[in-house]
This record gives sequence, C-alpha cells and structure tokens, in this order.
Amino acid sequence: SPTTSRSATAAPTSPVSAALAADMGGGRLASDDDAAPDVVVVAAPPDVTADVITAELGRWPEATVTDVASVKNAVVVAVRELAGADAAARYVPGHPMAGRERSGAVAARSDLFEGRTWVVCPDGAEAERVRDVISLAESVGARVVTMAPEDHDTAVAAVSHVPQLAASLVAAQLRELSEPAVG
Repeated sequence: SPTTSRSATAAPTSPVSAALAADMGGGRLASDDDAAPDVVVVAAPPDVTADVITAELGRWPEATVTDVASVKNAVVVAVRELAGADAAARYVPGHPMAGRERSGAVAARSDLFEGRTWVVCPDGAEAERVRDVISLAESVGARVVTMAPEDHDTAVAAVSHVPQLAASLVAAQLRELSEPAVG
C-alpha cells in the first residue's frame, strides 16, 4: 500500500489529520521500516514545494518524485537549482486539475480524479519517470495532458486564478450591500 513520506523541511503532519485519513482508508505515514517508494507525491503549500521535492529527491534516491502544486515553472527552476540536474531528472512536475471547495481528509473522494485532466510537465525529466507519473494519474482515472511548465502556468492563470480573483473581488463588493439586497 502507498505511503506518504515526511520531510524535515515540510510542515509537521497533524496527528489528528493523519489518524483521520488512515481511518478513512487513505494510507498511513511512512516509517523507517518501510521499503523505499517507487513514486513520491508531494502535496505541500506552493512556497515550500521546491524545498520538499528537493528533500524527497535526497531521501529517496531511486524514486520518481512528482507534485500537485498549481504552479510549475518557478518550482522546476528552484528544484534544478537546489537538487542539481541529475536529481532533478527524477522530478516530474504534475498538476491534477481537480479539487474541492473543502480540504483535508473529510473532503476526500475516491472518484476525485476520474475524467479530470492531470497535467504532466515532462520538461527535463527522464522518460521512465514521466511514464511513472502518467501511469499514476491514469490509475486514478485521470486524463493526462502534457505541456511545458510555462504553458501550464499561463493556462492555469487564465482558466483558474484570474476567475478566482475576479470572483473574490465581486464578493468583496457584496459586503457593502444590505442583506436583503444580496439575499
């Protein structure tokens, strides 16, 4: 069964969240007794994603490492700088275009990725590593699309970040209106 590895550079995992996820069938935290993983998936806040990826590349020198961050190019550049070209060749940037309005284990759904696009940015990664990540994405029902990290970031900004910003600006204006006006 898959495990989730922890990194010294990552924020500590909440014991309550980990226990809830395990109770729901979501795996468990890795232990020192576990066999090395074939693939490590990093799900960390964007400001520490590159650091966590770099730590996982060092911790698991044979594993393919991918992530699910919504930005790619800055992470790719940072990983290449921090990890070096050889280790960075085992990193395959990924971004499943799926999510929910809620987060954490209680928001988990077994069908979250079914029929959803999972962007893979093979730029500079070894072909075998790219196949590992594509296989992972397809195994959960995702439809894989490959693109350059810069193209991913441009597309996500246009279809996700800009509409979210616009919606937030509109919602902020609603605070000024009376309750009957918006009800």
